[in-house]
Amino acid sequence: MTRPQAKRIAGAAALLLLVYLAALAFLLPADIAWRAAEARLELPVTVATASVSGRFWSGQADGLRVDGHEAGSVNWRLQPAALLRGRLGLALRWESGSDRVDMRVRLGTRSTQAANVRGGLDASRIQAWFDLPLLLDGRLELDLPRVRWTPDGGFTDAGGTLLWAGAGAGLPRPIRLGDYRAELAADAGALAVRIDSGPDSTLAAVGDASWHPAGEYRVDLELRAAADADRNLVAALDSIAQRQADGAHRLQLRGR
Repeated sequence: MTRPQAKRIAGAAALLLLVYLAALAFLLPADIAWRAAEARLELPVTVATASVSGRFWSGQADGLRVDGHEAGSVNWRLQPAALLRGRLGLALRWESGSDRVDMRVRLGTRSTQAANVRGGLDASRIQAWFDLPLLLDGRLELDLPRVRWTPDGGFTDAGGTLLWAGAGAGLPRPIRLGDYRAELAADAGALAVRIDSGPDSTLAAVGDASWHPAGEYRVDLELRAAADADRNLVAALDSIAQRQADGAHRLQLRGR
């Protein structure tokens, strides 16, 4: 056998092997791929599923539970171009009832990145997920161009906005509060937000808050109830925040 013939045979064998591996990936059941990915990722939350269907390149996970709380379903589609950079790229859609969030995710061995995170959900879901001691109302809208997280460093990059329209909170029923906007950023591994309120909000709010994957949180807000605010709102502010000399309240929380 001549050298050119040997090269042609080796090239054909390499091509056949590549096609074979691609076919295996294409036909790999989604539940096997899900378990493999779950074992490699060190997520800041515990994720469980009732069922996973489809294939590696396109599938769906139903009956999601995040830290024990019901979280709807998620479907994905593989984005092969990300493999050229040594990452697993996925286009994801999370859905639960009328709530929906779309995003593009890049999974690497040392970091996870999300881009173009857009969608909306009812604020009541946040109350359920975090076991907050009050009822929430209104609609949350997300527009986050980028979020990056690493197992060791926490959040290393974040940007975008979170809108809370028609916000309400309280017991035994939510009190109308107003509209709020939060600007996201990464700060020393924590996900930080700068909060401001709309001009017609019953409860004006300005300040910042942060949450670290290790479980630490911090809140520092200046709150001011409108002159015609519900008296229960003023009473609640007196019980959870420190009244200032000018009539405003300052809410400071820190813990984990």
